[in-house]
Amino acid sequence: MGSNFGLKGVFSIQGPRSIYVYSLLIGLLSGFGAYGFNWALTWTESFTFGNLMGYDPGIPAGDLHFHSIGDVGPISPLWVVFLPAIGGLLVGIITSFFCSEAQGGGTDSLIYAFHFNEGKIQTKVPFYKAIATILTLGSGGSGGKEGPTAQIGAGFGSSLAGFLGAGARARRTLMLAGTAGGLGAIFRAPLGGAITAVEMVYQEDIESDSLVPCILSSVTAYLTYTSIAGSGSIFSVQEYSLNDYRHIPLYVLLGLLCYVVGYFFVKVYHFVQDIFSKLPLPNFLKPAFGGLIVGCIALLFPEVLGSGFGLIQRMINGEVLESTSFAFSGPFFLLAVALFKVFSTSLTVGSGSSGGLLGPSFAIGGMLGAFVGSMAQVVFPELGIVIFPFLLVGMGSFFAGVARAPIAGMVMVCDMIGSYELLPPLMIVSVIAVVLSHKFSIYRNQIKNRFLSPSHHWDMNQDIMDRIRITDHFSEFRKYAMVSEHLSLTELQSNAPGIQASDFILIGAGEEYKGIVSLRKNRILPEFEADLKNLITCGEIVQDVPSVCTNDTLGKALRILLEYDVDKLAIVEDGKCLGYLRYIDLFNAYQNEVKNKQRKSV
Repeated sequence: MGSNFGLKGVFSIQGPRSIYVYSLLIGLLSGFGAYGFNWALTWTESFTFGNLMGYDPGIPAGDLHFHSIGDVGPISPLWVVFLPAIGGLLVGIITSFFCSEAQGGGTDSLIYAFHFNEGKIQTKVPFYKAIATILTLGSGGSGGKEGPTAQIGAGFGSSLAGFLGAGARARRTLMLAGTAGGLGAIFRAPLGGAITAVEMVYQEDIESDSLVPCILSSVTAYLTYTSIAGSGSIFSVQEYSLNDYRHIPLYVLLGLLCYVVGYFFVKVYHFVQDIFSKLPLPNFLKPAFGGLIVGCIALLFPEVLGSGFGLIQRMINGEVLESTSFAFSGPFFLLAVALFKVFSTSLTVGSGSSGGLLGPSFAIGGMLGAFVGSMAQVVFPELGIVIFPFLLVGMGSFFAGVARAPIAGMVMVCDMIGSYELLPPLMIVSVIAVVLSHKFSIYRNQIKNRFLSPSHHWDMNQDIMDRIRITDHFSEFRKYAMVSEHLSLTELQSNAPGIQASDFILIGAGEEYKGIVSLRKNRILPEFEADLKNLITCGEIVQDVPSVCTNDTLGKALRILLEYDVDKLAIVEDGKCLGYLRYIDLFNAYQNEVKNKQRKSV
């Protein structure tokens, strides 16, 4: 034990420079991890798409190193329908019995780990996430490969921080550095990977503290990956620049279309997630059911299978995309592919299979851009419209809108094509999509800004907090999550989703404060609910958490919340519980106080 302690002492994080060094190491590991994952996925796809389904989804130029699908025969309807379901069943078994964190998109769970779990990721998650995604995408599921590569890198970062005994702040930084490394490698986007990692955790902010480590990791991962797979960007694009300003109104129209379809995508995806969470099926069968519906969609539109990047490259090359299944082409075919991609991605990822949402977002946006470009060719032939710039601008702006990441959407596309010539139209369209989509996001765990994130609780000026009294900002208090001490734990668990709370204030018959019960720490597993129903009351598992009165300060309230790891605090006056305050209430009061002081000083 002594030698271990000494080793950790030598390699422990001593400051920013230590984090920079470890970011380089994490980038190196992320680059190797991304390469290994991409190789295994491509080998699987070459067998399933080429030998079983008889469909070649194409491949972006940067991945030609991996391409091994030869000439394919006629499409096999049986495999197209049932293979996604078979892949979903295998994924369901993995996520139900081995690693539940491997399901879904991956990015949302990273965001949750950053804000609410101190950047901790179980060591097994990247391994199972990679296998589950290979099964999902290899069987034709509609998703992206950035989810597992981001989690592989994030897992390296989190595990390294744990080994070094790093604090929560350093662990979060190294986790984001790993995320940037995975994204930078798989998309061959050294700057885009870094910007995406620091921007995706917030709706209206960036994690600026982690920007330099993310850049170091992303660049290192990119260099590692391309040193093995060959240099070049992910898409091969001919030179182009916006020199006819008559095209700008069309780009504005594209921004509006990206907003409308983006809103539709977010609503459909979240609806499918909610439906499948309540579906009366065993959890391991839900991804198979989702995969079966995707297979039925693919019978008509096999173009929705996989990530969609191959189709994008074919259109960039100037190929006129035509339906594989029936005589259908032209602008409205491209729009149909985009809309069916919305459904297939929502059903794949929302049902519990494993795949990223970033890749499909690019594919959907690309098809919308191609739709606008090809329509403009028909309606305005005198403008000399070229389709692929609209396609690429649509990719960036659609992702920027649904993920609330305007800078990431622009930079990522520029990195993926190896050129910044399209930056002006990208800026126009991305800003339109983001401004209009300010009330929704595909990532449910995004926090509005740094101020509201638990990861930055201690960034607030404690002196100011200790000068503000509760009564200065609050005259009434919330009471929704106040329950009787005699309520059974099983009944509380069933009522909790409707109240949308995990911690509850317990009160006695005379409204006196008894303590707090946290469902995050006390929960009866579903298999034991029938046996233990009504046997355990909330009063028997109450946590003794101090209360505050209205004359106490916000600083005291915040210290109690942090010390006892609860998300709300009881306000007690004259022996009676008046209600409670939450984290966000304290932060809003603090923010208002700071704004008032700034106004007075102007």
